[in-house]
Order: sequence, then structure tokens, then C-alpha cells
Amino acid sequence: MEKLNNNEDSVIVLDDNTTLRMRDIKLLLSCSMGPAKVNDMLAMVKREFVMSHHPRDIFRLPPSSSWKNGCFKTYVYVDSKRKELTASTKEKLLEKLYDFYYEAENRAKTLEQVFEMQMDYKQNCLNRRDKTIVTDRNRFKHVPKELLEKDINEITDEDIRRFIVSDLLPTNPKPDFIKRMLQSLGAVFDYGIKKKICFENPVNYIDAQDYYKHCDQEVKTDEEKAFSTEELARITADAEKHLDNPRVLMSLLAKETGMRVGELAALHADDVQDDFIHVHRQQVKVSEGNHNKLVEVGYTKDERMHPHNGRFIPITEEARRVIDIAKAIPGDSPYLFHEKNCAKMIPTDGYAQNLRKRCRRLGCIPTNNHAFRMALNSRLIELGFSASDRALILGHEVQTNEAHYSLTDKRRLYDIKDRFNKKEP
Repeated sequence: MEKLNNNEDSVIVLDDNTTLRMRDIKLLLSCSMGPAKVNDMLAMVKREFVMSHHPRDIFRLPPSSSWKNGCFKTYVYVDSKRKELTASTKEKLLEKLYDFYYEAENRAKTLEQVFEMQMDYKQNCLNRRDKTIVTDRNRFKHVPKELLEKDINEITDEDIRRFIVSDLLPTNPKPDFIKRMLQSLGAVFDYGIKKKICFENPVNYIDAQDYYKHCDQEVKTDEEKAFSTEELARITADAEKHLDNPRVLMSLLAKETGMRVGELAALHADDVQDDFIHVHRQQVKVSEGNHNKLVEVGYTKDERMHPHNGRFIPITEEARRVIDIAKAIPGDSPYLFHEKNCAKMIPTDGYAQNLRKRCRRLGCIPTNNHAFRMALNSRLIELGFSASDRALILGHEVQTNEAHYSLTDKRRLYDIKDRFNKKEP
């Protein structure tokens, strides 16, 4: 709503684009309704405004010797602290509440306040995952205090550019981090515009690519993304010495199936069928107060928004052997992989740490579970599987497979050379 001054030709624009001049308002007040009816209408509108903002009870204090004898009372919250409001009549208390909520609603809000409002909206109105909220909060930790505490309407694109240059670029970030930081900031301004808290999104005037040349643009080589045949052989030989460790067994099944780490941890024993593994669960972290809690959810990473009963992975002879060993782990648990005499899932962090230590000890270039997925995709290519077949087994889109999983590993050049030099029979 535009601000109104005392000039009779000045205009006020309401939320529905209705325009009123000062002279129009004066005419309304001087019409045949009379002051009493105008006051009644105003009191009714104020009451409705208060009731739409004030969820707590208004009650009358019992007679006593206190100076508040018979007063009306309620509570409001200021900076998360409860504050008492009292008045001699209910009408006067409603007037106080009207002033309180009107001023609060029209008070300038900082970037941090609007960010918190957006987080609440994401969590309670859009039902976003805890992981999404945590990611947003961690990203916003990089925003300096002076920018967080600034009136959101006063923040310009130059303020944000200065923040990028002075606070982000010295940390040598990846280009993707700059891009996502600007997306997060832009989303806060867009939310503010939607709620009529601010009127412009300064991020629209910034191109993330302006800063990419100052970022860390080094990318992993294909050799760093997938285990080579030799590395897989070393991992397998070492694993044979530790088959009593469920984390080691998880890595052997990952090698054969390309399952994600969260899928391995949440795999039930009865998800293993005669010829296939039914992959339709994963382990995720959810926030619980100041701590994270591990839970099982009934969908995989690629199907949260579009559930389709997971996927089925053929069981190889080696996978069958690993499964049989895992089923023999002592203890009653629904999970295929669990600690001895314990029913709980193996935490994904524990498995990842075990794999990383073993890979470093064995001299492997990659050290994460994802390298098993990449290696399996390469193996399926060599076996002649189509892109759609590979995507079906690994559980992602065909485009994802072609863009991010099909490697040109330089370690295969020697094999290619030998095939080139192989003489025809």
C-alpha cells in the first residue's frame, strides 16, 4: 500500500489496485452515515484485523485489591518474549492490540527475519525435507551479520556483489556454490515480494557467471570418479579378510549392484527375492532438536516426488554370496546389514568412513561409494547394455546416465591400444 500524505490530490493504492485520493476519504467520512456509524464500522474492521492476528485469549481479571482490578488482559510476543497487555475495557485493549499488530506488520524487516519466515513457510506449508532446510541454513551462515541485519528493502545488488567479493571469493569456492548462494538469496527476496514485505529482487541484476573465473574450477577426472578394474580387485581381495564386518559386506554388494549408500543401509532381508533385489527404501537424516536422527523412508533418491515402487536389480553370483553371508550375521533384525546382535541399521556415515579408510590404505584414487556406481555403469557399457537399461538398474534418468555416468577413463587407453593393434585372425 502506498503512503498517503495530507495533499488532497495525493493517492493511496490499495492491494487490489483500487486508488483513493485524500478528498475521496474526506467525502466518505462526511457522508450521511454520520460519525457514529463511521466509528462503528472502524471498530468492526479493527476487531476483525486483531482477531486475524491474535490467537490468544482475552480475559477479564477477577476483582482484587490490585490496581488491575477488573481489567482486561492478554499476552503478545515481542522477540520471542511474552509481554502482558492490559486495559480498563475490552475495547481499549482491542485498540492496543490493533496498534501493536499494525506496527509489527508494517515495521521494516531485515533479511534475516524474512529468511526465517521463508524457512518456516518451506517447512510447514511446503513440507520440505529437513535436509533441505539444513542445507539452506548452512548456506546462509556465509552471509555477514551486517547484511543479515539490514532492512531487506534497502539491500541493493551492489551490497550483494560486495558480499560475494569480500566474503565468498577469498574462500576459493566452486562456481556451483556461487550459483546456489545467489539462488538462495533470490528465493528470500521472491518470498518477501510475495508477502509484500519488499518490492524488488536485487539478485535479478546479478549474473553468477561474472565470478566463475575467480572460483575453483578444477573438476574431478574420470579416474577420480570411478574405481578401476585393478582398484576393484584390490578392494575385493582386502574385503575377503573382513567378511565379519557388515560395512565391508555393504561395499561388496555396492560393487555388484551400484546401490546408493542410503539404499544399502535401509535394505531389508526380505527385499532380496529369488532373482532380484527390490530397492525401494533409503536411510535419511532428519533434524530432531539439536541432533540428527536416522530414519528409513519408503522411497529412493530419484522417486521422492514421483514414487514408482523403486527398482529391481538382478542378483549376480557374487551378490548372492555376499547376501548369504550377510543373512548369517547374528541377531534378529529386519535389515540385511546390521551389527552383531543388534537390530538397527548401519549408519551411512559409519559405512562411508570405513570405505574411505580402506580405499586410502589400498591406494585407490576414489574413496566413496559413488565410485562403485560409476564403475558398474562402465562395466555395463562394455557388456553392451543400452543407456535406458543402465539407468533402470542404477535408478536415475537416461539423460543423467549419459551426462554424468558415461566416462572416458584414460586408464582404458591401454586396452584400446591393444585392441587397435590386435591382428585379425
